[in-house]
Amino acid sequence: MKRTLGAITVLLAACSAPPTLMDSDIPQVPGLLGVQSIGVDRQDGRITRGTFVSRGVVSDALAQSNTIRGTAEANGWAVRGPDGTRHDARLEMTKDSRRVQYELRADRVDPDMGLAIVTVSSPAAAATGNSAPAK
Repeated sequence: MKRTLGAITVLLAACSAPPTLMDSDIPQVPGLLGVQSIGVDRQDGRITRGTFVSRGVVSDALAQSNTIRGTAEANGWAVRGPDGTRHDARLEMTKDSRRVQYELRADRVDPDMGLAIVTVSSPAAAATGNSAPAK
């Protein structure tokens, strides 16, 4: 019985972890669906460059940015922001030599089509110019 409860606890903890971009340490915008990945570079399992576009409900861009901030800080990122309003917010974070910028926008005409653009950059990726195909 104890073994079963332990296994269930481990499974629930794994399922409740915040989503990340391509199994990395970069938080995905919660509740949005990734629709496009462009120019992705990976090095040692980390994303070092790429642009990720997601769509979905952005009901409060500033509140959603604060959620990302909490997840990022828990993953060791230094975070600046968020700045903006409930309709349009920006957030920037750095770790190692990587920089990640988030831009969230609500769609006032069609609330289901809010937009998030996540841009990852680093000097190392810019120097190599290698791009791995996005999945």
